Amino acid sequence: MKFSYQFSNLCGTVYKAGNLLFSGDSTKLYSPVGNRVSIFDMKGSKTVTLPFETRKDVAVITISPCGSLLLAIDVEGKGVLVNTRKRVILARHSFKHPVKAAVYSPDGTHIAVSQGKHVQLWAAPSASKEFTPFTLVRTYPGQYDEVSTISWSECSQYLVCGSVDMTVKVLSREPIEGWTPTTLTGHKRAVIGAWFGPDSETVFSVSADGGIFKWGKVDTKWRIAEKKFVGQPGGVSIACADLRGALLVVGLSNGQFIMYDVPECDQIHTLSISQREISAVTISPSGELLSFGCQGHGQLLVWEWRSESYVLKQQGHSALMRCLSHSPDSLSIATGGDDGKVKVWSSETGFCYVTFNEHTAAVSDVHFKTSGNVLLSASLDGTVRAFDLYRYRNFRTMTCPTPVQYSCVTCDQSGEVVAAGTTDTFQICTWSLQTGRLLEMLSGHGGPVTSCVFAEGMLISCSWDKSVRVWDTFQCKGTTDTLTLSSDCTALAVAPDQGSVAVATLNSEITFYLLKTGVTMGTIEGRDDLWAGRSVDEQISAKSQKRNRCFTSLSYNSDGSLILAGE
Repeated sequence: MKFSYQFSNLCGTVYKAGNLLFSGDSTKLYSPVGNRVSIFDMKGSKTVTLPFETRKDVAVITISPCGSLLLAIDVEGKGVLVNTRKRVILARHSFKHPVKAAVYSPDGTHIAVSQGKHVQLWAAPSASKEFTPFTLVRTYPGQYDEVSTISWSECSQYLVCGSVDMTVKVLSREPIEGWTPTTLTGHKRAVIGAWFGPDSETVFSVSADGGIFKWGKVDTKWRIAEKKFVGQPGGVSIACADLRGALLVVGLSNGQFIMYDVPECDQIHTLSISQREISAVTISPSGELLSFGCQGHGQLLVWEWRSESYVLKQQGHSALMRCLSHSPDSLSIATGGDDGKVKVWSSETGFCYVTFNEHTAAVSDVHFKTSGNVLLSASLDGTVRAFDLYRYRNFRTMTCPTPVQYSCVTCDQSGEVVAAGTTDTFQICTWSLQTGRLLEMLSGHGGPVTSCVFAEGMLISCSWDKSVRVWDTFQCKGTTDTLTLSSDCTALAVAPDQGSVAVATLNSEITFYLLKTGVTMGTIEGRDDLWAGRSVDEQISAKSQKRNRCFTSLSYNSDGSLILAGE
């Protein structure tokens, strides 16, 4: 069918919040991206986003030991069980409270989930669809504050959990006669992580104040066997930690991580990987790879500690994404954001392969040259820049004599003339791409220019002044035609045959005009199509939302028979 579109991949960001997970063979990394989960294949150099989404951003993910089942839980405690091999949803379950930690047992029969001050033990669901896939087995009370971390012993018979109340508890999966849960005290700040040693007779715990405690059994009683502190000046605290085998890795609030040898707790390595706090750290099952997630910058790193080299290094936009454009061959996608960065992504692999950070303010528009080897960007910093996609450099910077803010950018079919619209002076500036010389400043609009595009040797622009203007830029005749609309213009698109133009307005309409005569071909009323109801946390009524919504982007398909409108 013509409209049988399926979700393929997610570009623009690689990590937002939550924990990271490696696959059993250490070749794939699971990363929460908003309300979805992306899989980074480090062996095949490709990323895939699972075709499901939660209601809110994903907070916790856990995967079964066999690697076929993934449980993703959002910030409200709503969980989704997914078959990762078939990529289908098996079940949805509400845990009724926010979840801070969820871990599969090593034998794959149970899932331990934190529920505020309690720990719940659930029977692990099967890979087939069931009427009641989640069954509560047991609830462990006893903490005085929120449980922050849960870990299993290798025999799957014991659990150790850490809490914000600075205590560590050792629990048993099944009731044992004469055995009572043990509470370990001694930390002075919230417990970040707690794990069993290789023999299940040792417990390691890490707190936010930098304390690393080793607990051991002495005459059936747990006691502190050794303690160390991460010595960092300036009030630096531990933000995350992970232990696997003989390695303990702690991530600090200043962007550094420290690696320790277990059980001696000797420092092996220290490295600074970010300027912001490290939000998540995970050790691969093979013990060779370390993954780090930085929520502040949207960074995702995989580091091989033996060779001291990066296996994966990706970063999304740290602020909102404002614009995007695809290359003529559809192999690359360019994005611009409020962080002033221009990123180019591969549509086949989903990886970002080049980042340009020359802009000092938000990027308002990006546009590929027809040949595909040059990328243009307009920014609110008053510059229009041209980037060479072969040498990955900014080879041309175009400005005006007076400082202005640019809202849109385009170039003609030959790629020799560049045009950009402004938001403050309501003008359109044109330059020569080869020399960077300002050719002309077109005046006539009475409001911010929202879009401009070349077609049949003419420059077409639309503005908030409720008009569409056609300019003859090559013969310097100024405005040759003006189309007046009933509302402010928000977007503009020219058909592939360059015979007609589509204009989106603030009253949720899309109007089609013949380019040569200016005759109206038809109008699409999209107010009801934009009305999607009201979200749970929305403070504006659905009726007011319907009145204020409009299309902000337009794009034709290759043959011009369909038009895609986005809000």
